[in-house]
Amino acid sequence: MSVWTLGVILATASGPATADTAAVDDPVGDSTFVDVSRVRVAHRDAVTVRVRSAVPLAVGQRYSFWIDAGNGPNHHVAFSANAGFDDALGLVQAFSDRPSRFVPCPGLRARADIFEDKPVSIRVPRRCLGNPRRIRVAVRFKDETHSTVDWAPGRRTFGPWVEW
Repeated sequence: MSVWTLGVILATASGPATADTAAVDDPVGDSTFVDVSRVRVAHRDAVTVRVRSAVPLAVGQRYSFWIDAGNGPNHHVAFSANAGFDDALGLVQAFSDRPSRFVPCPGLRARADIFEDKPVSIRVPRRCLGNPRRIRVAVRFKDETHSTVDWAPGRRTFGPWVEW
């Protein structure tokens, strides 16, 4: 075995290369005014969730994310397009919209821009989640103007576990 081959094997077997990603496609047309089409989760030094919508983002929409880190209450982030939000995670039980408390999370980022055709996304540093070995995510888009909702992967359901 050459030194180069051994180096490739060692580089592949260690470090962030063990991080995982998962994507879940959601049926298009199962909701109006908000329609999640794809959720992509990357579990690295931060948990990044990107959500594609089959319809354009609009005023009056609210984007909610639940993260199950398997180590206690679920973490919750909710925000509206082109609006600021606090860099804190809500702690919730069973998809409750009312967090029992908020914990600061420096480095938390959320993005939704009605003027650009880019995914809605959040980025949560792993340290804010207790450095879990695996996570799973649920997403809800809600149009508050037209009272329509779309969940991914399903109503009040988490997607697959994504390992670190």
